[in-house]
Amino acid sequence: MFSNKTFKYCSNEKYLLDIHDSLPVVSIDYNQYRKDILDEITLKLNEETCCKTHEFLLKLSTNETVNVTLFNHCKSCPIVCGGRLFTRVLINRDNQVLVNERPIANDSIANYIHEFLKKPDTDYNYVENCILNWDLTTNKEFIEQTFIDIQKGYQLYYEEIAQKKFGKPICELTKKEIESIKREKSSIYLGVGYKIPEPPIPPPPPIE
Repeated sequence: MFSNKTFKYCSNEKYLLDIHDSLPVVSIDYNQYRKDILDEITLKLNEETCCKTHEFLLKLSTNETVNVTLFNHCKSCPIVCGGRLFTRVLINRDNQVLVNERPIANDSIANYIHEFLKKPDTDYNYVENCILNWDLTTNKEFIEQTFIDIQKGYQLYYEEIAQKKFGKPICELTKKEIESIKREKSSIYLGVGYKIPEPPIPPPPPIE
């Protein structure tokens, strides 16, 4: 079901997908509690992550790297109103993928993300980036495959734009052409860093 192939992106694709050699490379144990994952990332980055945004390359078991962004929302962080708009991807404990709370087939994530990225900023469903969450017991291979598929969704988006605008694949574009189609960011945000609000207290039962 899972491929061990490590994708080889050309230099133009790496630039568009923000896969830069200058970024730190970190591998993590996904099947830990939120605090333990954050502590592990903080330790490996060797710097404080609380209330800060950190970008790094997540190293997968295939040795492929994916650009990810972490914002560690600690108790001391100020309340942020508004903020980025995300396509929210969740892998539940049954290894089922939900995008914006809707279940989708696991093998359709890349195409689904691709379609979302194409929406104009005037569209109600416009998104800037993707944010990925998973359950404590989610299968590691499903998590890593989802990272790969989301990144592939970005790659499909750029490939379509390159063909429509210049009539050639990404890898043949000039530096000027590449700059003209690049999004501000092509990073996958780690949901583990975002504070999840507590569910509201249910109302008291009606008095008989």
